[in-house]
Amino acid sequence: MHSLLHLLSLLAIAASVVLASPANPGLLATRSYSGAALRAGSARAATNAQRLARGLTPLVPKNLFTPTRVRRQLPSSSPTLTANIGIFKKDGTSLGYLTNQGTVATTQSSITTFSFRNPSSASDVVELITAGTSTRTVLMSYSDGYTMGSGSTNYLTWAITTLSTPAGSRQQGDLTKGPTQYSESTIWSIDPSTGAVGAHWVNPDGSTVPVYFLLGTMTVAGHTTYSLVPVGDTEAFKARYPNVNYSDVTVTVSVL
Repeated sequence: MHSLLHLLSLLAIAASVVLASPANPGLLATRSYSGAALRAGSARAATNAQRLARGLTPLVPKNLFTPTRVRRQLPSSSPTLTANIGIFKKDGTSLGYLTNQGTVATTQSSITTFSFRNPSSASDVVELITAGTSTRTVLMSYSDGYTMGSGSTNYLTWAITTLSTPAGSRQQGDLTKGPTQYSESTIWSIDPSTGAVGAHWVNPDGSTVPVYFLLGTMTVAGHTTYSLVPVGDTEAFKARYPNVNYSDVTVTVSVL
């Protein structure tokens, strides 16, 4: 069983990747239609990378909160796609982009660009690979035979590795890591219609369960950093760790 101390250490790792420059206040501010915001509206046509460079938040996908409006978010003709992965609060506030180690990037230089096989459906699972490399973003634990699911307070850890595991297979040990990491790589679902990203963990008994993401918030020396915690049951997990600030988020691809 993982301890609260290990959870706090994960958030501390997230804090260590913050750049020396001050945190972008635009990523923490509530949106409003003030004169400044209206002037910033002229930059909406810019790419997300350009917006980050200007100190603006990433664009929210247009159909993120309109589930009745079905439109294919992913190009149907491309076998492999390249994308950034945006992180949003439930109220639509943009927090930044996912890095390949599970932290949330708020500066252009720290964004991870992922490549993945174009999924055929919302239930199709793929690998998330750092573009231009063979490095896979995986979920893992330090023990073999790790179980996730409803009612469990267990959580998973983000890692990067070149080890590939097939869809539907349980954990495999990466002996190149010390201590050994038991991970699964072909676990990511990306809904072609909405771009929503999910994960699916294969338990030791062969059952596959959904993984949910909670946003952990930590402030160190005036810098607020965010890290995603993969859990099997959000309410059970939050009840187990009531003294840590966790909130639900939406994870969505932004195809380049």
